[in-house]
Amino acid sequence: MKRRSATLFLNTNKIITITTILITEHTREPTALLWSAIAPCLLFVITTLQHPTPDVTTQSYGASAAWFYSYISASVAFFGFSFYLIGRRESGFVRSFIYEHNSILRFLLAHSFSYSIISTAYASLFYLITKPFYGNYSVVELLHLLACFYTSYLLFTCIGLGIAALPIKFSTASTLFSLMSFLMLISGYSGATQSLMTSHSLILLNPLYLSTRLFNNELPLLSSFVATLAAALSALYFTGRYFRIQPIWSRY
Repeated sequence: MKRRSATLFLNTNKIITITTILITEHTREPTALLWSAIAPCLLFVITTLQHPTPDVTTQSYGASAAWFYSYISASVAFFGFSFYLIGRRESGFVRSFIYEHNSILRFLLAHSFSYSIISTAYASLFYLITKPFYGNYSVVELLHLLACFYTSYLLFTCIGLGIAALPIKFSTASTLFSLMSFLMLISGYSGATQSLMTSHSLILLNPLYLSTRLFNNELPLLSSFVATLAAALSALYFTGRYFRIQPIWSRY
């Protein structure tokens, strides 16, 4: 019993350490911060100033910011979580040292925890910057938006894990995700500036639309969270079981 407790504590310690390292590594990349956090804030401010609302009560903050929160969740899940999972998978260090089942599991858990923290931090930063345009801060509103946001993030994480399972290299993934990022940013801007009646044509083309329905209270939050959490955990399990790793053994 003591041995199992010591092993569990050791694994937890390792996961926390790896998570801290991954978060520190992410903060040193200004490009990710620019596209996933700063750009949505700037775009929201620009659209709000170009289309001012006479009475903030006529349109809720959640409805106005839904497309932006959805974009941030998709951006972190696709171009952070999934993209760097492919990059680390293809790196020599990961392929040399992370090839056993336990090591892969610890790495994936730390990778998931780190981007969960990063995505939540980006959403909180967006709220702190953009909320003053629609009144005072509200803790209850922030917690509700973060719950919707994380549910959306889990949804896009499942899609990201599916993309990461494809036999593509880092350069191919970079081109693919860059194109997707551009299209999603444009569609997010269109969805934010058009009325609900004219934005229905984006349903079949834009996966962000389903996410925005969470923020607009058109989908039940609790059942959506349970479904996406179960799907994300299942996808993470199969990713760990069939992780595409080819160990590189030392020749010396």
